[in-house]
Amino acid sequence: MFRGFRGKKGARLTKILVIVLAIAFVGGLLYTGSVMVREPSQDGYGVIATVNGRSITREAFEQGYRNAILAEYQYTGRVLPETIGPIRASLLDQFINTALITDAAAKEKIRVSSKEINEEFKLQEEAFPSKEDFRDALSANNVTETQFKNLIKDRLTIQKLFAQVQAGVTVSEDEVKKTYTDETENPAEGEEFDKKRSEIETRLRTEAQEDALTKWLEGLRNEADIKLMDAELRALVKLQERDYEEAIVEYDSAIALDPDNAYLHVGVAQAHMSNDDLEHATEALEKAVDLRPEDPYIRLLLGLAYRDKGSNELAADEFKAASEYGGLDILLHVRLESLLKTVGTGDDVKKQQAKVEEIRALLEERDKALESQEQADD
Repeated sequence: MFRGFRGKKGARLTKILVIVLAIAFVGGLLYTGSVMVREPSQDGYGVIATVNGRSITREAFEQGYRNAILAEYQYTGRVLPETIGPIRASLLDQFINTALITDAAAKEKIRVSSKEINEEFKLQEEAFPSKEDFRDALSANNVTETQFKNLIKDRLTIQKLFAQVQAGVTVSEDEVKKTYTDETENPAEGEEFDKKRSEIETRLRTEAQEDALTKWLEGLRNEADIKLMDAELRALVKLQERDYEEAIVEYDSAIALDPDNAYLHVGVAQAHMSNDDLEHATEALEKAVDLRPEDPYIRLLLGLAYRDKGSNELAADEFKAASEYGGLDILLHVRLESLLKTVGTGDDVKKQQAKVEEIRALLEERDKALESQEQADD
C-alpha cells in the first residue's frame, strides 16, 4: 500500500505531506494492518477538549491520529502499541498549541496576502515535474487546490507570528566569544576565531530564537483555560506528570466506555508498570492480547511481562506467537531470536534463526526487484 511513498515519486509526495500532515487534515490514507484505526466512541463526534472555549472535536482529533499513524508507518515501517499513547499525547499537545497560536495570530492581526499565498502555491507546484503530477499528489491526499491554499495561508500566518515573537532576539559579542572559548579552549581572537565567528553567532541566534518561542508558547499554555473531557486524554496527561495512580483511574474510566479497545489496555499496563505493579500490568496485557491476538507487538509486550515475572515458558509462547504474526518485520524477528535465547528451547531458537534468514533472503530479493523497477521507470 505504501510502496509509492518509498520511491522517487514518494519523495515528491513528501513535499506536499509536510504541510498537510502538520495541520492534521488529510483523510483516506489509513494503515489498517495490525494497527487499530479508531472509530468515534459512544460520544460520537463530541467535544473532547476545550482551549479557552475553543472546541477540539473527536472527529478532528481522530482524523489527526490517523494522519499521525500514517506518518509513523511511512517513516518507520511499523507502529508499536506502546507508542500509541505517546502519539496521541503529542497530538493533543499539537491541537492545544494550534488553538493557542491561532488565537494569538488573531489578536496580533497577522495578515497574509493573496499574492504571498499564490507565490508559495507556485513554489510547491514547481517542486513537481509537472502540474499534472502536482494535482495527482493533491488528489492522492484528498485535498483540493482551494483547501491546499488555505493550509498554505495557515502556515504563512504562523510563520509571521513566530517571526514577530523572535524579532527581538539578539546575540552579543561576549556570548560568541565565550562559546568559542568553551568549545575550543582557546582565546577568542585571531584568524581561527574569525573563521568560526559567523557560524557560532548564527547557531546561538537560532538557539535563542527557539528558546524565545518555547517560552512564549509556555506562557500561553500557563495562562490558558484547558479542559479535557476525554478520560484517555486525562490519563495520558497524568502519565506525563508521572501521577500513575491517577493515570490508572482515568484509563479505567476510558476502558469502561470502550472495553474492546486493546490499546487502552496497553496504556493502563504501561501505567501499572510505571507504578511497579507487574501483576496488574500483565493482566492488562493479557486482555489486550485477547482483543488483538494477531498484533505481534502486543504479544511481545506480554512475553516481556511474563519473562519479568519469571514465567519463561509463557514468555516463550508469546514470543513464538509474535513471530507467527510478525510478517517480514526483520527487526522484530531479530529481537525475538535474541529473546528466545533467554527463555526458549534450543529448538525454538533454531526455528527463529531459520525464519530470520528466510526473511532476509526475501527482503533482499524484493529490494532487487524494486531497484530494477525504478531503473526501468527512469
